[in-house]
Amino acid sequence: ILDWGMTQRVPSDLQLSLLEFIANLNAEQYDRVPDDLVNLRFVPADKIGELRASGLTVAISKMLRLAAKGGGPAGAMRRMVEENKEKYAAQLSQFDDLDSPEATKERQRLFREDWQREQAADALARGGGAPAGGGGGAASSTTADLTAKIEQLQSDNADVFAIPDYFVYMSRAFSTLEGIGLSSDSNYAILKECFPYLAKRLLSDDSPRARGALRTLLYGGGDELSLSRLSEVASGLESYTTSTTSVSASTGASDEGRKAATEQLAAVLLSEDGN
Repeated sequence: ILDWGMTQRVPSDLQLSLLEFIANLNAEQYDRVPDDLVNLRFVPADKIGELRASGLTVAISKMLRLAAKGGGPAGAMRRMVEENKEKYAAQLSQFDDLDSPEATKERQRLFREDWQREQAADALARGGGAPAGGGGGAASSTTADLTAKIEQLQSDNADVFAIPDYFVYMSRAFSTLEGIGLSSDSNYAILKECFPYLAKRLLSDDSPRARGALRTLLYGGGDELSLSRLSEVASGLESYTTSTTSVSASTGASDEGRKAATEQLAAVLLSEDGN
């Protein structure tokens, strides 16, 4: 990704598994996450029952949702604090200052109780079992922080969770790139920067698994098209096509890339074979 000292060949099957995983997270189809983790080699196939019973799905999904919005660990923490202030507004109404030590302590207590309850409920819903704990550490980028948390999950759940070799290479490269981005923009989100390629891949890959991932992204778990997600995919495709069509298109000197993106999106939507 960065240079020949940091390259990794990603087999097509693993590429499709990554597409499915990202689509399921975007569509909040968390019940599919255990199967995704097996396909991504984080969990052996014979351990999926233990994973479903562990409650780890809740922890992993929330961790990834916060990380995807960018801003590094500090940005993720700020968003979590603001979300919790809103979530526990009624319980915290007794405090004049929501950032006071007393209010902060109560907010953290409420969060811990909810976290443990959600993990337990998730484990019971998936077949029963004691929820496993997780942890994390400070890092210079969201990717590095996420890697540290995943390493902690492996440490706490060694009999279920493992870190595949490819993830180590990818996380090192991405954390370096994200660190560069964060140095100039404190809200930089490398996962958002990757979305244009994801949109391009989903709209150009006619394999059944890619089509299934696109449907999951656009329809979620139902039959109703999400116009907001369709708009995001269309914008992502336009961004990718504009930046790769020509130099003049990437600098805004021509609309060649935009026209190409429009034609490709129309071809997908109006295809006789469907997608």
